Amino acid sequence: MNPMMNMNSTSDPRPEEAPNCMQNQKTHAKRAGEGGFALILAILALMLLTFLGLTLAATTSTELQIATNYRWSQQALYNAQAGLEVGKLSLMTADWTTILPAPRPAATALASAVAPLSRTDQFGNASRNFEAQSCDTAVGNEGYGVVLDTGTGDASAPYQNVTAFRGQTLNGAFTLWVRRVLIDNGAGQRMDDTDNGNLVMTAEGTAPYTAGNNGTLAFTQANRAVRILEMRLTNTPLNDCPRPDQEGLNSSGSGFNTCNPLDPSKDPRTFSTAR
Repeated sequence: MNPMMNMNSTSDPRPEEAPNCMQNQKTHAKRAGEGGFALILAILALMLLTFLGLTLAATTSTELQIATNYRWSQQALYNAQAGLEVGKLSLMTADWTTILPAPRPAATALASAVAPLSRTDQFGNASRNFEAQSCDTAVGNEGYGVVLDTGTGDASAPYQNVTAFRGQTLNGAFTLWVRRVLIDNGAGQRMDDTDNGNLVMTAEGTAPYTAGNNGTLAFTQANRAVRILEMRLTNTPLNDCPRPDQEGLNSSGSGFNTCNPLDPSKDPRTFSTAR
């Protein structure tokens, strides 16, 4: 064979490597254009996780605040209920004529009542007589009434911002007010009931409450829970009768009076002595 022919027929490997180099250059160029994508993806993922974390933290904080508010609201209700019971206990031995304001005569617009006492409480706070009066100008013009104050003979009086009673400490405080019952004189005018045996008692329960002067407790006063309860009381002597087990003389069992004997003729049911 012709050596020249053999030389020409032998392929040079270098021309075959040229396409591979060009392909590698294109691949490197393409990858160079994708630089920083992983960083952007990581930042987006971090932002998402941060947002989820902040949302969970806010939700947890809100739920905790709701639970705290509910707890203090319930505690304020219990304090108000305790206040009513303390007030009833105190009124059992008190002279109602000395704790109620003087009755006001009939008028279309009642004048302001006059408090019999205006003593400071145990913390030095001024008396809260006629609290909420500004909301009551069109009706009674006395708000809740006067702070229950049974006089210097009662160590717990006045019953304003009471945090403990008979050695029992409250988780908060209560305040009690009393006022006369409003009645209509039949001529379209309102007047105070002159009967000293009737009154309306209002109890305010608060929680939390830190013992001290209210002027230094701005934060506590702004974030406390307050519940208001009201009840009407009558100071009527009870008659002891020998038959406390009498039942009412009608079908529903009402009309009960232990001082009246049973009268079969007034009972709508049929009485029978047969056995």
